[in-house]
Amino acid sequence: MIDKNSPIPRYYQIAELLKEQIAVGELPNGARLPSERELCEQLGVSRMTVRQALTYLQRDGLIEVHQGVGAFVASPKQSYDALQLLGFSEEIARRGDHVESVVLEQAVVQPPARVAQHLALEKGDKALKVMRLRKVNAEPVLLETSYVPAVLCAGMEASDFATSSLYALLEQRYGLQLQRAQQTMECVAANEYEQALFGIRAGAAMLLLEGVTYGERDLPVEYFKAIYRGDRCKFHLESWRNRSDVETAGAQRVSVIVA
Repeated sequence: MIDKNSPIPRYYQIAELLKEQIAVGELPNGARLPSERELCEQLGVSRMTVRQALTYLQRDGLIEVHQGVGAFVASPKQSYDALQLLGFSEEIARRGDHVESVVLEQAVVQPPARVAQHLALEKGDKALKVMRLRKVNAEPVLLETSYVPAVLCAGMEASDFATSSLYALLEQRYGLQLQRAQQTMECVAANEYEQALFGIRAGAAMLLLEGVTYGERDLPVEYFKAIYRGDRCKFHLESWRNRSDVETAGAQRVSVIVA
């Protein structure tokens, strides 16, 4: 119940209460939440307070609000292991979800200076650029851009990246065994282009991953930039107290949950 003497705002307490009910299955996927009026009566708060709580949950992607119908528990989120070095389509498809890739750009280009530096390219060296909008069960969740040194993947610009995995092509066709990736993660606001692509509101929260994938002998193979919808994705991190634990443990340390 709500503690009206607590310094924690009442709308936040309501949101946390509903989140807990969703997490334990009291409010299962697709279930209709009590109406605003019902929640007001049950919790003894104002409609404005309830509305704030529902807006909070909707922003976090936990519920969907249909005008004139009500609020419903959103689809459950799915895990994508960001450090396992499986391609996005490989990871999602192996769980039985439908993955669709829309190719927005595919060409051999002169990469930006920062990208060239990360890929250890000399002045004038070209790179294959592949930019795709990735959808899970018809919903766009990821905007992904990859640069691969052209010298490592001659002719790959003719591949069908709407149906092919970049990582699978690099390994199977070009013999590049991917070993590890270094990446950064931060929260950013959606720009106008991303807003239009994802069908989201202006300034919506997005999760940005940028980094480099390395092959054998620490050869830079790919520079990537991945922008995930903030209301459909979250990251799971696993930490160890001692460095020796990290060195002997498995590769999975960070994963992203995709709705």
